[in-house]
Amino acid sequence: MPAPPPLVVTGGAGFLGRLLIDQARRTHSGRRATSIDLVDHPDPTVASVVADLAAEPGVLAPLLTGGPATLVHLASVVSSGAEADWSEACRVNIAGLISLIEQCRVSGHRHTVVFTSSVAVFGGEFTASPTGDRTKQTPTSTYGMTKAIGELLIDDATRKGFIDGRTARLPTVIIRPGKPNLAASSFCSGLFREPLQGKVCLLPVPVETPLVVISPQTAVAGLLALAELPGDALGAMRAIALPGLSVTVAQMLDTLERFGGPEARDLVELRPDAGIAAIVTGWPGRWDDHRARALGLPADDTLDTIVTQFTPTPAPEI
Repeated sequence: MPAPPPLVVTGGAGFLGRLLIDQARRTHSGRRATSIDLVDHPDPTVASVVADLAAEPGVLAPLLTGGPATLVHLASVVSSGAEADWSEACRVNIAGLISLIEQCRVSGHRHTVVFTSSVAVFGGEFTASPTGDRTKQTPTSTYGMTKAIGELLIDDATRKGFIDGRTARLPTVIIRPGKPNLAASSFCSGLFREPLQGKVCLLPVPVETPLVVISPQTAVAGLLALAELPGDALGAMRAIALPGLSVTVAQMLDTLERFGGPEARDLVELRPDAGIAAIVTGWPGRWDDHRARALGLPADDTLDTIVTQFTPTPAPEI
């Protein structure tokens, strides 16, 4: 069996990046993996490049000359952070991706690039019905705008033969350990993480708010599986909605109570935040992921399954 291609993960020292590298190396013992991030990868056995890819694209060049590689592009300014700083969101999320594609183009090899997009590329009236791969992109946030542009860049660079690209539209990933980050959806993890550890969680959106969620384990498995699919299976339209569970905040609270009892649910305090609500309620609440499921990409069974996988131990937030 041929050795898998080297793996390069931008944002590799973050939570999902660490999980992805660990899973890839467990699946293929001895696989070479490199993290590119603003900080060192915590595992000393993982090659680590500390750099800002958008400002220092040349750090990629030595990793791309030895033959075709697989790149998973996780590095991003997240939703609330992007809304607060338009220039930085465009620099990191758009210019950073363009730099990555350009380094692949001039490397002399056709690399597989997995770009992580989001439910946030959709918004407004088009989210009233099930949202899927053929739904028009209508982002209602800066973060969603940058991800929509990224999807188009991946499609065009693939058409031109610069890369073998594919885009994973990620549902909201829960449950992330550690502390809340600048994602507008951060409360979705906090709603379980904090109460199950005896801490208060502030809920910024109405309980009837619908969401599409995915576990970290399934998200990572989906990214790796997407990287291995033949390009012909995806066709010209390389963006695909990873399988997700459509739930409401009320259903999440019911699940929390089943796991932690009424005392855990009582630790969730409604604290409306108009800014977060404006972002989150613009996202789709019903997910048409039949294409991903037909391709055999992994899916979570139930919300209970996701909560069962959560280990409430601190982890660094990058």
